[in-house]
Amino acid sequence: LKGRNIIVLNLAGNNIGDEGAKALAEALKNDWKPTTLYLSSNNIGDEGAEALAEALEKKDSAIKELSINNNNIG
Repeated sequence: LKGRNIIVLNLAGNNIGDEGAKALAEALKNDWKPTTLYLSSNNIGDEGAEALAEALEKKDSAIKELSINNNNIG
């Protein structure tokens, strides 16, 4: 992901699925520090949610708001 200065990212309703969530997780692991992610209604399943959770549990995560409702988690 280019644009590491992006602090609010709204991808709600874009059907990114697990692959898109995994790509975001990789960006989060590589020093991208957004404060807000809107990922509702994206067909994200358990794999994508797990990848995001692992990336966000880093102690230097800047996330203050995460919207991940209306996905296929659980």
